[in-house]
Amino acid sequence: MPSPNRAFSRPLLSWAFYDFANTIFSALVLTTYFPLYLTQIAGANWYLGVATTTSMILAGLVIPFVGALSDQTGKTKRYLTRTTLLAILFMFLLGAVKTPSALILIFLFACFFYHASLVFYNSLLPRIAPPETQGFASGLGTGLGYLGVVFTLPLANLVDQHLGRPHVFSLGALLFLIFSAPLFLFVPERTVEHPIPFRWSLWKSEWQRILTTLKRLGRYPALLLFLGGNFFVVDALNSAIFWLAVYAREVFHPAQNQLIFLLVGINVSAFLSGILAGFLTDRFGAMKMMIIASGTLALTLGALATAQSFAAFILLTLTGGGFAIAGIWTSGRKALIDFAPEEDTGQYFGLYGLTTKVSVIGSLVFSIAADLAGFRTALWVLVFPASVGFLCLLSSKALTGSR
Repeated sequence: MPSPNRAFSRPLLSWAFYDFANTIFSALVLTTYFPLYLTQIAGANWYLGVATTTSMILAGLVIPFVGALSDQTGKTKRYLTRTTLLAILFMFLLGAVKTPSALILIFLFACFFYHASLVFYNSLLPRIAPPETQGFASGLGTGLGYLGVVFTLPLANLVDQHLGRPHVFSLGALLFLIFSAPLFLFVPERTVEHPIPFRWSLWKSEWQRILTTLKRLGRYPALLLFLGGNFFVVDALNSAIFWLAVYAREVFHPAQNQLIFLLVGINVSAFLSGILAGFLTDRFGAMKMMIIASGTLALTLGALATAQSFAAFILLTLTGGGFAIAGIWTSGRKALIDFAPEEDTGQYFGLYGLTTKVSVIGSLVFSIAADLAGFRTALWVLVFPASVGFLCLLSSKALTGSR
C-alpha cells in the first residue's frame, strides 16, 4: 500500500501535476493546433481522421503489453520517464515539417509514446494514495490537467499569432518537460514483490498472458461490460474532443480569440468538475459517477448538434461537456482499480488503456460523415456510441451491485 497518507503529500501533488503536463500535449496536439494545422495543409478532413485512428490503434495494440510489463519488472516510473521524453521529442518535431505525410508520421510516433506513458502513469496511482482517497487523487489530477490547458492555450495563441503555428509545438514540448519533472523527482517507484529484468522474450510471454486474461473476461460479465462500456463512451468522448475546434470553426466561423475562449472555458469547467467528480466518486462510488457522466455526455452531444448559435454551443460545452469529460476520466480510473487485483494493476490498466486507445472508430466515422453530410450530422453520429456505453455501464453496475 502507498505510504503517503496526507491529502496533499509531495508525491501525490507531483503525480497529479503530471496530468497538468501531459494534458498540454493533448490540448495542443490532439484537440486544438494540430487538427487545425493538418486540415489546413491537407485541405480535407479524412486525413485527420485516418491519422488519429491509426495512431490510437497502434498504441492500443501495444498498451496491454506495456501494462503487464510494469507488473513484472517493477520499473513503472523508469518506463514512464522514457516514453514521456520520447513523446516530448516528437511533439517538438511536429513544428519542423510542413507536408501532410511527414506530419502524420511524426504525429503517429508522438501519440504512440504519449498514450503508452499514460498506462505507466495510471499504474502509479495506488502508490501515492490509499484506496479511500484514490478518487480524490484521480480527480485532483484530472482537474490540474485541465488547468494546465487553461495555462497553455493563451500562451500558445500568442506564439501562434506572433511567431507562427510551428513554434506552438516547440512551446508545448518545453512546458510538457518542465511540468513532468516533479513526478520524475518525487514520486516513488512502484514496488513489485518478485521483479524480473526486462528481456525481449517477455513480449511473447506477456502477450500470451494478456490473451489468456482476455479469454477469461467471459467469466466476469460485469468487468466485460465495464470495459465495453468504457470503449463506447470514450469513443464518443475522444472523437468529440478531437473535433471540437474544427467543428466550431466550420459550423460557427468564430474569430480565433473566440475559439480560444471556448477551449479555455471548457478546461476551466473540467478543472472544477474534476475536483467535484473526485469527491463524488469517493462519496457515492466510481461506477455510479461514471454512469452519470456518460449519460450527461450522450445528452450533451445531442444538444450540441442542434445548437443554432455559438453562444448556445459554448454554454452547453462548458456545462454538460465539462462535467462529462472530467467525470468519465476521474471515475474510470478508480472503477478500474476497484475491479483489479493489486498485483495485476498494470495489466488491468493495460486492458483499460486498450479500450480507451482503440476508441477512435468514431473519429474516423465523424471525418467521413463530415465530408459527406456535414458537421452537424457527424456530431449526431457520436450520440450512438455514447448511449451504448451508458447502457453497458448501467448493466455492469446492476450485475455487481457496486457503489
